[in-house]
Amino acid sequence: DDDSASTASFEEVGPGGKTTTKEMVILDKPAKAGGDLSSPDDAAVVPDILYVVHYRGIDGRLLNSCKSSKPLGITLDADDASSSSSSGNKKKAHPVLEIVTKVSATTPPRHRRYPPPNRYAYNGGYSSDSDVEIRDEVTVTKVETTEMLIHSRHLRNALNAVVNYYPGVDFLGDRVAVEAPYRVLFHHAKDLEAYKLHQPPAHDAETRDTTSKHIDVLLGFLRDTLGEATSAEEARWHAPTPMVTFENFWMVMRPGEVIYRKLDGHWTPFVVSRVSNGHAGRGAASVGTQTQRAAYVVDCWNVEYVDGKVQRLMESFYVYPFNGEQAIHTLPVIPARFFPGGARANAERQVRLGRTYWELCKRPAYKEYDGAMVGRDGCPTGNLNGRVIVDCEGYDKFREHNGNRGRLPPPPMPRRGQSPPPNPIPPKDQLPQFRSRCPCAACAKEGGKEVESPFAGFEDLDPNEDVPPENELFYTVLADTIPAFILAERRWAMLKVEELKEVKPDREAFKYLVLDDEIKLTVKSLIGKFASSDGKVSPWPNDFVKNKGEGRIFLLHGSPGVGKTCTAECVAELTHRPLLSLTSGDISTSMSASSVERNLNYFLQLGERWGALVLLDEADVYLEERRTKDLHRNGLVSIFLRALEYYKGVLFLTTNRVAAFDSAFTSRIHVALHYKKLTDEDRMRVWMNNFERLERDSGGKCFVPQSARQYAYESEELKDLRWNGREIRNGLQTAVALAETEALEDGVETVTVTDKHLRAVGKMSKGFKDFLRKRRGWDDDEDE
Repeated sequence: DDDSASTASFEEVGPGGKTTTKEMVILDKPAKAGGDLSSPDDAAVVPDILYVVHYRGIDGRLLNSCKSSKPLGITLDADDASSSSSSGNKKKAHPVLEIVTKVSATTPPRHRRYPPPNRYAYNGGYSSDSDVEIRDEVTVTKVETTEMLIHSRHLRNALNAVVNYYPGVDFLGDRVAVEAPYRVLFHHAKDLEAYKLHQPPAHDAETRDTTSKHIDVLLGFLRDTLGEATSAEEARWHAPTPMVTFENFWMVMRPGEVIYRKLDGHWTPFVVSRVSNGHAGRGAASVGTQTQRAAYVVDCWNVEYVDGKVQRLMESFYVYPFNGEQAIHTLPVIPARFFPGGARANAERQVRLGRTYWELCKRPAYKEYDGAMVGRDGCPTGNLNGRVIVDCEGYDKFREHNGNRGRLPPPPMPRRGQSPPPNPIPPKDQLPQFRSRCPCAACAKEGGKEVESPFAGFEDLDPNEDVPPENELFYTVLADTIPAFILAERRWAMLKVEELKEVKPDREAFKYLVLDDEIKLTVKSLIGKFASSDGKVSPWPNDFVKNKGEGRIFLLHGSPGVGKTCTAECVAELTHRPLLSLTSGDISTSMSASSVERNLNYFLQLGERWGALVLLDEADVYLEERRTKDLHRNGLVSIFLRALEYYKGVLFLTTNRVAAFDSAFTSRIHVALHYKKLTDEDRMRVWMNNFERLERDSGGKCFVPQSARQYAYESEELKDLRWNGREIRNGLQTAVALAETEALEDGVETVTVTDKHLRAVGKMSKGFKDFLRKRRGWDDDEDE
C-alpha cells in the first residue's frame, strides 16, 4: 500500500480501543462484495469501499497495515494482519473508495527485535517495510488523520463536473484524497445526486451506469458516516430560530456562498473561500487549555477599489468554540441564507448598494451624508451630518496627508496556552473563469461552448474602462463602505454607501444675502459661468485655465460679520459646487515655510481636482506686507504668491485688514469687493431673513410672533448694540434655545420665540460689550 498517502478514517476511536491482542482480532472473510486482500488470488475481487489502517511507531516508521471491506476497529493484531500489506506482483485492482486511517502506536520494549548493525548484517537481512517485529501487543496512542482515496475515474470525473469553486481541492489528478470529515463531498452531495440523473449526453450507457453506481457508493458511505450528524444538524437549521453546533459549524460554510461578517461596526458581505480548524488547515488557534478545541478560521473575500482597480481582497475571521447549540444569527459570521431580514431582501439591498459603489468609483461625487463613520485605515469614527466628496482615487493619492491617519495598533499577544492568531491576510485563491465539466475523453471530444463561471470577471477591473460582470453576485460582494473627504472638517473618512444622498443646493441662499445690490449683481455675473449644470463634480475646464494666472481670485474685505464668508457660501449654493473652506490653522500651525507650502498645495490640488470653490478665511495672516528684517514672514508671503499665481480655480480670500496686504497681491486679485458696515435697514433685512429661514427649516416647529419681530426691527435697545450679521444669527440661536427650554418645561411642542427671549439675549450682549469697552477704551472694530 502507498505509505505516503495515509489518512485517518472518520470512525470514532475511543480510549477503550487503544490496546488489543491477537485473540481480539477477527478479519473479514473474502466475499464478492469485498473482503480482505490477503492473497494474490483475491486481487481481482475488490470491495467498493476498502478500509485501511496504518500503525506507525514513535519514530514515524510503519509498524503494520491492515485492510478490510468493513469499518475497522483500530485494535488489530499485527501478526494476523501483516500479510494484508503484501500481495503478488500482479497489477492491483482498486476499489471505488479507500478509507485510510493513520494511527500512532507503541509496543512494549520487551517485544521489540531490532535489526543488527550493518557490520553484523547476515543473509536473512530485514527486507520488510518495518524493521520492528510485533508479537503480542499493540497500543494505539493517537489517531492522526483520516482520508478517502478516490480510485474511481468515473467518480472523479463526476466530482470535477459538479465542484466549481472549492479552493485546495482538485479532482483531476490520478491520486485524489479527501480528508475527513469529507467537507467538499458533503457540500456537493445534492449536486452529485442531480448529476447522476442528468449526465452529459456524450456518456454512453456503460459510462452512465458505472458513474451512477460509483456515485451511489460514495453517497451511501456519506450517509453511513455523516448521516446521523447531518440529519440532526439540518433539523437545527430548520428550527424557528436556526441553530448550529460548533462541531458541525463547517456544514453551513460552503465555499462560494455569501456570508455576513460584522466588520467595523456593520455587517459586510463576503464570499467564503475556505474553512479550516486545528485538524487541517492554516494556523488555527486553540482557545485555552480546557477545551483543547481549535477555533475555525474562515477565509473569505469581497471586492473593493484599491490602487486604481476594483479587485478582490482576502480576509480571515475566527469562530471560537462554544458549547451545545447556538443561534446562527448570534455568530460572528452568518451565512446569507440565515441572515436576519431574509436572504432575498438582503441580496437585493446589497446589489443596489453595489451598483452605487461601482458608479462612485468612476469619478469624484459631491454628496450629503448623515450617519456613522467607519473606523478603518486610521480614519475617524463618530456621527457625521454634512457634505462630502466621495473620491476613491483621491483617497489613494492623498490619504497620507490625512491628519487623523496613523498606524493601526498591533494585534494582541496570545495568552498562555493559545496558539498565535493566523495571518490576517490569507493568500488569494484562484477564481475559475469557466464552469467545471466532465473531463472524460468522450466529453472532451464532443467539445461545446464553455460556460462562464459565476466568478468570471471579478479581478482587476478599471471602473472607467472595463464592463462589470452582469452577475448580481459581483454587486452583492462589492464593498459597502467608501472613502470620502469631509468638507467641513477637511479630512478623509470611510463612510457607508447606504447613507450617501444627493446634494440639494439651497438656491434661495443668494436671495437672502444682505448686500449692496451692485455687489450682488457683480458677484453673480462673474461667477455664473462656473456653475455646474448637472451638479456633478468635475475639474475646472481647460479652456478656462491655460497657464498660470488664469484662475479667478476674489478678495472680500470689510468689518467682521458683514457677509464676506456668507457670500462665498451662497455662491457655492448658487453654482452647485463644493465649498472648501480653510482657515490659517488648516494651512499650518507651526508657520514653517515647508508645512505652509505642503498644506497649501495639498488643499489647492483638491480644489482643482473637484472644481471646488476654495475659501481662505482671514487670509491676512499670510498676505501681510513683507519687511526687510523679517525673512521668515517674507518666505511665507512668497510661497502664497506663487500658489496664487498657478492656481487653476476660483478662490475667495476674506480679510478685515486689507491695509496690511503686500502690494504684490494687487496684481493677483481679479475682483476686490468692499463690504460696508450694516445700517439699521440692513439689520432689519437680516432679522427678516433669519426669521423666515428659522420657520422654514424647522418645518413649523418654531414660531416667531409679530410682537417679537417688531421688537427686533424697532427696538432701540437692539439698535444701540449695532449687531453685525453673525451676531444677529448667534443672538437668534440663543433666543431659540431659551424658547425651547421654556416649551419643554411647559410640555408644548411648538417653540415660540418672544420678545422676552430677544430682550434677554440683548441684555447679555450689552453687558459683554460694556465690559470690553471699559477694558479696551474703544467701541468696535473699524475697517482698515
